[in-house]
Amino acid sequence: YIAGGFVEEESGLASSRQNEAVLYVHNDNYDTKRVYAVSSKTGQIVRIFDLESLPGINQYSDFEDISLAYCPYQGASSSPEEEDKKWCIWVGDVGNNAEWGKGTFVYVFEEPELEPSVHDSANVPVVQTVESAIVFRVDYQGYEYMAGPNVEAMTVSNDGSAIYFFHKTMRHGGDGPAGIWQSPDLTMERGAGDLSDRCVRDGNGTWECELADKPSLTLRSHRYQGAELVSQRSLAIRSAGEEEAGGAVTVIPLRVQKLGDLTNPLPQKCRECNSTCKDIRNISGADLSRDGKKLLLATYGGIFIYDVAPPFDMTSVFGASPQEVTRRNRDGSPQTCGGKFWSGQEGIAWDYSVPSSDQYGKGIWSASEHHKKLFFLKHNDA
Repeated sequence: YIAGGFVEEESGLASSRQNEAVLYVHNDNYDTKRVYAVSSKTGQIVRIFDLESLPGINQYSDFEDISLAYCPYQGASSSPEEEDKKWCIWVGDVGNNAEWGKGTFVYVFEEPELEPSVHDSANVPVVQTVESAIVFRVDYQGYEYMAGPNVEAMTVSNDGSAIYFFHKTMRHGGDGPAGIWQSPDLTMERGAGDLSDRCVRDGNGTWECELADKPSLTLRSHRYQGAELVSQRSLAIRSAGEEEAGGAVTVIPLRVQKLGDLTNPLPQKCRECNSTCKDIRNISGADLSRDGKKLLLATYGGIFIYDVAPPFDMTSVFGASPQEVTRRNRDGSPQTCGGKFWSGQEGIAWDYSVPSSDQYGKGIWSASEHHKKLFFLKHNDA
């Protein structure tokens, strides 16, 4: 169980890269915009990261998935592990049920090193305000500016080079297909001429960002209001109490390209029952292995593993037949036609939290809305 009462509608899930036995999780939809570090030893919340003060956060922000990867713009990687590279937590504010112009963002901040004593169940979790971050303002190919698909599954390549977004769709009786979008390369160090928004925040906490890719427009956002596009104001005219975002927060426009469409994975039991299982096939979580060779996708019907060959080439999953990880329901009971399968499953992650474990990179963590639990699937061959 996840203790403390902080996590009520668990959604995204990721495994720490530098803090042993630590997982990261967040709530879905309109909850306070926080990320929770959870001890997989005790179920206790050991650190809370508050993102409420960042540009783009608004009352319609919908955190849906989270990833651990190298921080962006550190240069190309030559191997999966490089000691001089910093790790970052990537949070996808990517949910958009009505696919309207609410704005889509990915918040990236450095993963801190936690003391081993955080696993002591007597500790009260520290709330850490995230003040230094990169905010990607996402623009999807095929959608109007500020609008986008309803995405509940996002993953990032281990080297921080690319973000992948998976459409949650129930078109054509559950078959989908589900679009996949990919960001441009994010490894090369940024130069003075690279685009970034110019942002200021007033005394009431409202952010106004002059859009680098749309010079005639400003994005206005407030955590208790919406995010909206307004006509350009002169940022040179500063009101009393305003502050300008400096080097601590960088807002970057990010145009992502559609790679193609993926047929929603179908559980074996649905095929045996000659059923489409429409209500359980929507893609709700994703995680890519560190070597880029295995893609985890979560649905309400189960957990599926896709081979990615060559590594990190997401187009290789189109038309592929995934491996279904389990043929049983979440509670361990046999799956039946019309059963609940993995109802509400929202978060999925490869286990990288304990390097000495035989489950490292093989075991799978899962989380479902309102269960207040973390589930672990052990790899039997480990």
